[in-house]
Amino acid sequence: MIVLTVLGYILLGIGILLAVIILIPYDYCIAGEKIDESEVNVLISWLFGGIKLNFRKRSHLKAELVLTLLGLKRKIETRSKSKSSNVSKKAADSINYAKSVKDKDKDKHKSYFRKYLKKEIIIKILSVVRKIIKHCLPRKLSVNGKYGFDDPSYTGLMCAITHQFCWLFDKYDIDIHPVFDEEMLEGRFLISGRIWLPYLILVMIGFLITQPIRNIVITQLNSK
Repeated sequence: MIVLTVLGYILLGIGILLAVIILIPYDYCIAGEKIDESEVNVLISWLFGGIKLNFRKRSHLKAELVLTLLGLKRKIETRSKSKSSNVSKKAADSINYAKSVKDKDKDKHKSYFRKYLKKEIIIKILSVVRKIIKHCLPRKLSVNGKYGFDDPSYTGLMCAITHQFCWLFDKYDIDIHPVFDEEMLEGRFLISGRIWLPYLILVMIGFLITQPIRNIVITQLNSK
């Protein structure tokens, strides 16, 4: 009886934890600037700011990654990839063999997945991608900068292209000016938004239960 009670509390705790992870939204903020030097900051926060992950990269400096947990900060070391000076022939042969096997397996399954590339399936996939992108679009977008090419005609062409699509960003704070007498690229930007996992889960469930996708899933399960 005691074991069942303890097990019940454990399952209840796991359920509450999963509910918290799913229901509490994730906020993101990306900011950067390029004047004399370039700098990029990426901040992901959860639990209403109780947990934060901050990535910062400045030109000519090592990237920084800081985790903040309920006010306590911990710097996470970022290691740069080092090139191995001596690679044994045996290791190189193993890598080449694994690559050849992977290529053969890829060619084998290429024709297998082609039969699923039907019009109705592609339409469903594009619809899901559109919904996910729309949900992840930033609530706030601010861009302020100047640009110019060494050839003024390229600057004029870029100016014409950006004016064709400026209506897509009417609700955002976009202020970009072309410079025709010198080559330059400078400015700053800020992007922030919120991601809600329940919506993404519902979108994926709706995608899986649609008829063409459901038929594929059932076929795969029956084949196994």
